[in-house]
Amino acid sequence: MPIYSHSQLSTYETCPHQYKLAYIDKIEAETEGIEAFMGSRVHEALEKLYRDLKVTKLNPLEELLNFYHQGWEKNWNDRIQIVRKDFNAEDYLRLGKKCITDYYKRYYPFDQGKTLGIEEYVYFPLEEEKGYWIRGFIDRVTLVDSSILEIHDYKTSNRLPSAAEAKSDRQLALYQMGVGGKWQGVQEVRLIWHYLTFDAEIHSSRTPGELHQLREATLELIRRIETDRQFLPKEGPLCAWCDYQGFCPKRKHLIAVGSLPPNEYLHEEGVILVNRYAELKERKRILNEEIDTELAKVEEALYAYARSEGIDAIFGSDHAAKIKIETKEKYPLKGDPSRRALDELIKKAGKWMEVSDLNPWMLARVIGRGGWPPSLANKVRAFCSSEESRSITVSKLKEKE
Repeated sequence: MPIYSHSQLSTYETCPHQYKLAYIDKIEAETEGIEAFMGSRVHEALEKLYRDLKVTKLNPLEELLNFYHQGWEKNWNDRIQIVRKDFNAEDYLRLGKKCITDYYKRYYPFDQGKTLGIEEYVYFPLEEEKGYWIRGFIDRVTLVDSSILEIHDYKTSNRLPSAAEAKSDRQLALYQMGVGGKWQGVQEVRLIWHYLTFDAEIHSSRTPGELHQLREATLELIRRIETDRQFLPKEGPLCAWCDYQGFCPKRKHLIAVGSLPPNEYLHEEGVILVNRYAELKERKRILNEEIDTELAKVEEALYAYARSEGIDAIFGSDHAAKIKIETKEKYPLKGDPSRRALDELIKKAGKWMEVSDLNPWMLARVIGRGGWPPSLANKVRAFCSSEESRSITVSKLKEKE
């Protein structure tokens, strides 16, 4: 039976190709971002805090931080990548320590409710007829006042979402479906995100109707996944943090040449071709700009010559240039502040249908024919502005026989 998780669904939304590599081809990731590594270590420390509390052991903050440091050293490996080059591993180590310290001080002595589950596994049918199931792990489940169930999730991301974004979050709402009926006497379910880097809480809740809408939207997403035959890569701001860049057609060349020594890098065939192509494109752009500038100067000279000589055709040795200079009446378009007043004037005069719903071109034509009373025409012309239209048409002269 098809089993999905929130992270699996989110991966597809972020990049279908990444989804294919991870969940269909089951390729092991080549790297792990330090943000995810730090988040895992913080989660482990908070998990220890609440597991020990269940047997009435309250860890001092220093002991919890020691556990965090030990986990960091034990799990650190060469596959961990740091994308933001202005930060190093020590910076992230300190950030994780700050997350734990802020959390500890905020909730000490951790008596806000009774902990029912830590890393609580949920597994439930999204649609039993087709056999779609959802699974996941809840960071912590707490019971408050014997009737309020709280679903807690720890986040170490460096972005704090808005309340509206939290309201549309799928993860904890799916978990709410998963815990429904698991504990007796629950009258209310609260969804709580702990954004640890900001020392902030965000609360939300879901009505039965909202959960139904989420169920339908999730089923539709699953149908999209199961009917996808291409799983095309989708570029976005998170590409630099992707653990599958070495397998991605849009990124693997970057990864392949990124680790080359400077001398080898400059002699790599793809690098040479792109550098040459970019160089030629830039030369073409500069040349086009120079030509456009010179062309504009000659055009102005042609217009000036035609005016001074009173002619509309200028002949060269092999080509002739036809010069067209005319002044057109221009009436306000829709969106112009004065357009509404002009509309009212035409309607009151009973001339609305003659100008095709106040088509500016038709209006200029009707006024030009002189069929309207002079007083009305003068009022309409008050809305008119002049616009000069110019063009040059060059044609090759016929060869003399």
